[in-house]
Amino acid sequence: MSNPIRFNNFAFAMRELLQHVLTRKAPEDKVVKCVWFRPDANNDGHPTRRQQLKYCMQAGLQDNLLSDEIKDDINTLINQYNEHITDLNGYTHISETTYGETPQESYRKLKSVISTFNEAMEIIEQGKSEVLAYVPDRLGDFVEREITSEIPQALDELSSHTFIEDVQLDGFQVDSIDHEFVYITGSSTVYVTLNYGSNSDRQQGNGHSMNDNFPVSFKCKAKANNPKRAFVIRESINVSNASWYGEA
Repeated sequence: MSNPIRFNNFAFAMRELLQHVLTRKAPEDKVVKCVWFRPDANNDGHPTRRQQLKYCMQAGLQDNLLSDEIKDDINTLINQYNEHITDLNGYTHISETTYGETPQESYRKLKSVISTFNEAMEIIEQGKSEVLAYVPDRLGDFVEREITSEIPQALDELSSHTFIEDVQLDGFQVDSIDHEFVYITGSSTVYVTLNYGSNSDRQQGNGHSMNDNFPVSFKCKAKANNPKRAFVIRESINVSNASWYGEA
């Protein structure tokens, strides 16, 4: 290469890019608000790289919400990420051998740096994916309790008197987590008795009662540091009554 330290500069840039990405994914003002955050005196109270990586993977979730297996996986992934940083550090060092490398050797190391960068990014996403997949198992009861109390109020428009027989949670997924909330999207089925007319109208044959069910979609938020405090975003509740109006 015409510039013998061009490769070292490239490795340095890739390492700094990783730090930039980490800072963007784990902003200091959010990391320090997590219930698990503890200031590190050796880092002037700023989040350490381990804490930034932990935020990237579990955000503000309290540790006791996660299984021991998930927590072990997170620690293992963080260690793997730091090993990749150590590898990149090695590539940034300039020594006498730097000036004697062949183009083939420089190209081989270049591919290694790119591979190291990509693997480091994948490590972050792997940890995040594991947490997002695990959390629904822990929040199911809280979410089900909330939709049972909130959804009935969204059905008043279907009849003059709507009685909820049952609300069945069909499923939900965690869309994202930050320092404060777990953001959830879900679906359910509500089983109802629809009454038209007053009690006296129905007794006189002028009213009508019928049973039906409707699919309901919703969004929900749970406190990251106390997921029992889950609540449905009321304006997000959508009762699909298309079948009631003969729509496909």
